[in-house]
Amino acid sequence: MPRRRTRLSLAAAASLTLLATALGTQAGAASPTAAPPTLKGHVYAGYQGWFNHPSDGSPLGAWRHWAGSQPSPGNQTFELWPDTRAYPDSVLAGTGYAPLGNGDPARLFSSYPSAVVEQHFDWMRDNGLDGAALQRFGSDVSDPASPRAAVRNSVADKARKAAERTGRGFYVEYDVSGLTDANFEQVLQDDWTNVVTGSLHLTDSPAYVHQDGKPVVELWGLGFSNRPGSAEQSERIVNWFRSKGLYVVGGVPTGWRTDSNAKPGFGPVYQALDMLSPWMVGNAGDNAPQIAADLAALTPRGQDYLPVIYPGFSWSNWKDGPRNEIPRRSGDFLWQQAVNVRKAGVGQAFLAMFDEYDEATAIAPAAEDSSMIPTDQYFQTTSADGTYLSADFYLRLAGAATGMISGRDPLDPKIPIPPSTGPVQFRTGFEPGTDARPTTGLAVTTSGGKAHRGNTSLTVKGAQGRPDGTAAAPTSYGVFDVDIPVTRKTELTYYLSPADAAGRAVTVDLLLDNGRTVRTRPAGKVPLSAWTKVTSRLNGSARGHRITKILVTAPGTGTASVDDLTVTNR
Repeated sequence: MPRRRTRLSLAAAASLTLLATALGTQAGAASPTAAPPTLKGHVYAGYQGWFNHPSDGSPLGAWRHWAGSQPSPGNQTFELWPDTRAYPDSVLAGTGYAPLGNGDPARLFSSYPSAVVEQHFDWMRDNGLDGAALQRFGSDVSDPASPRAAVRNSVADKARKAAERTGRGFYVEYDVSGLTDANFEQVLQDDWTNVVTGSLHLTDSPAYVHQDGKPVVELWGLGFSNRPGSAEQSERIVNWFRSKGLYVVGGVPTGWRTDSNAKPGFGPVYQALDMLSPWMVGNAGDNAPQIAADLAALTPRGQDYLPVIYPGFSWSNWKDGPRNEIPRRSGDFLWQQAVNVRKAGVGQAFLAMFDEYDEATAIAPAAEDSSMIPTDQYFQTTSADGTYLSADFYLRLAGAATGMISGRDPLDPKIPIPPSTGPVQFRTGFEPGTDARPTTGLAVTTSGGKAHRGNTSLTVKGAQGRPDGTAAAPTSYGVFDVDIPVTRKTELTYYLSPADAAGRAVTVDLLLDNGRTVRTRPAGKVPLSAWTKVTSRLNGSARGHRITKILVTAPGTGTASVDDLTVTNR
């Protein structure tokens, strides 16, 4: 067992009290205790902390994980564009991309500055996440004197302090990627002894996750056909960690029971683990059968289980695969996985990942739509599935999933959170693949080549008239289904470009839950073939109601285009 400190500094003691209070209250405990956070009964998110840029002050002094050099069109290794609005300017670096659709500069953050790590753990606390599994990659720690190891250690130290301050738990997860059979065991042993429990003293933290009274460590990559370590080596390293008094979790292939996508002969390795965590990322199917089969195998053996859940997956900017390869389904993909975990009574899960923008599995805030990504390069957004979702939607959803899985909140088969908490309640530029898309095709089609911003706008064509030659009555089409509360500051804005005189009568209107339609009218005569901004503030009679549909009302004849439609509660 690694030597443990027997005395805490005043600052550490204060952190311990804060942590116990936060986790005790979060878990529904009757009173705060000094016990460390546990693995079972909680949901921890994988924390990469691996983004760098040349001006971040780190020993690396280079771009990393966004790209190998300054990111620019065609030169990137990440899929999901981050929302950087909460970060100070000092942690952001310019890129080679054109400005974002809203005109802001295209800048990216580094994971190295304390302000970034602090913000990430603030988000965890504010949204009800239990904490983080700190990733330590074999490729980083194999050379303890390298700049990459120095960056990894610094981020881990900052994460420890942030976890203590915010009352979150954390534990070390080794990813064996980058190791070789020759150094597989020695690197892990040396890093744990000399750094994790040595210079960093991570397990001394009151925030360090324990299970059954033991510090937790996860070894990810055991048994994967494309990862190092023979069965004999893997069994030895598991037993080495256990001999040090640790509770050992194994990140293993989904086919660990049958060797279907795993190395053969790893049965003794799996049996040596305290807890198994089959890697589900990339599996787009129902996770309930996997959970049931895994539990049926592990429960008789007295082993614990840590199912993996994730929001979606894609890496077209890196690996040239399809865009939005495993769609998030506007949150339903992650939520149904969480529902299945709760139904199985497992009580804990590993959330992949907090900040994995590379493969679009991040739950940290991301660009909402085309207005928040560079205009000259595709990136995935939270609204990629056609429904407007705020930048923090997946943070809020992960917090709700945490409460449900842990049993602190009831089972709910449907997503219990709104798409946005404001101030922007809805926004679309009608761009395919990044923005909210119309839910009806009735006389309303999208067309490229004419847009206020981007490449696409909504083109509305009125009816041709009645058989007797008279004009048809105006028709309202329900273009978007929404659920937006009306406050005293609810405002609708959009841009209108009439193609002809009759097209000036095209409007965007709002249907309320009481059946009333709130109609908009441009101020003055709208010029033809030019974009005019239309703004409408909802009056007092609409307050307290909810908007259920966004409508486009077309005149009997005429054509017009609509773009950049936004509903806000400022």
